Amino acid sequence: MNLQRKIEKIEQDIDVGIKFKSANRLRNLINQYPNEIFIWERLAELYYESGFYDAAGKYWIFTPPTEDRIKKCVDIYLKSVNYSGTQVLRDITFRGDKSKLPEYAKTKLLELEANSRLKSNHVPTFKPWKNERKNPGEKHKPTFRDRLLILGVVSVLLLIVFCLFVGFITVVSWLF
Repeated sequence: MNLQRKIEKIEQDIDVGIKFKSANRLRNLINQYPNEIFIWERLAELYYESGFYDAAGKYWIFTPPTEDRIKKCVDIYLKSVNYSGTQVLRDITFRGDKSKLPEYAKTKLLELEANSRLKSNHVPTFKPWKNERKNPGEKHKPTFRDRLLILGVVSVLLLIVFCLFVGFITVVSWLF
């Protein structure tokens, strides 16, 4: 399923009131597509509509504060983490490519890293989220463990069939 179809499905769920599941799906999409700021903004909007201003601020952190509500939510979030760049970086767990971010987001990420380095002498880094299969149509190549599991299941099934057969023959031999 492509990104646009996933977003449409999430929007349908939001429209019928399935907001908690939609928020989870949006967070999963952020892990898969961290450079797509519109996903961050949609999740922030969902939290804002639900009254979770600090959570909205967390996901609006890379959005230019063009509206008072964005600025207010980001301020609430930053205050909740004591303006700690380290804590913000841990919370957002950005796993994308910084060079692909919009200019404001790049600047904000660099500011957070500088703050973290200054206050704690540490900048949290996260490994990029990897999709197991790069090509969705690519088939899964079974491992030795997979083959062993299949062999075990087939062996148990054959043993059951054999026992049923022997039992049937024994019952028939008793009757005649």
